[in-house]
Formats: sequence, structure tokens, C-alpha cells
Amino acid sequence: MTLTVKNTNHEDPVVTLFGQLDDGTYVAKKMHEDEVPYAKYWKNALGQVMVYIVPDAAQLDAIVQALNEGRLDYNTLQDYGSAGGGNSILPV
Repeated sequence: MTLTVKNTNHEDPVVTLFGQLDDGTYVAKKMHEDEVPYAKYWKNALGQVMVYIVPDAAQLDAIVQALNEGRLDYNTLQDYGSAGGGNSILPV
């Protein structure tokens, strides 16, 4: 299954921050680009990546669920998104 998600744009750069937690699960939060912390957002995060996509709530839930179920590879998240608008198609 695929999911078409809007990319961010230059006028209002909103991004999605994804985190891989130390218990093996994944989380995500949408925020403005200038709000992304340089340090870890989640205290128990092993890593985090910023992706230039703007999913709605249902899409974000589907993406996180796909990550947690191993249907979407965390290491490929930055292959998606753009700051120039348009859409990305994620294999969830």
C-alpha cells in the first residue's frame, strides 16, 4: 500500500520529526522547521530524522504504525519529502 503525503513549502516550512526510541518503537511529531531541536526531542531516542513532509493526523498515524510494524524502513525516511511543495508517496 502507498500513502500520498504533502511536502512542505518555502512559505511555511513545517516538517515531521521522527524518532527511533531505545525500546525499538518509533514516534513522530509535526513542527515548524525552526522549532526542531538540535538535541534529542525525546529523551529515550536513539536517533531522530527531520523529513520535509506534512501529513495529516491519520497519515502520521499510518506512517508511525508502518514503522513500528517494520513495513517502512526508518533509514529511508529522508528519501521522501521536499521543501519545494508537491507530494511524496510512502510505501506503508
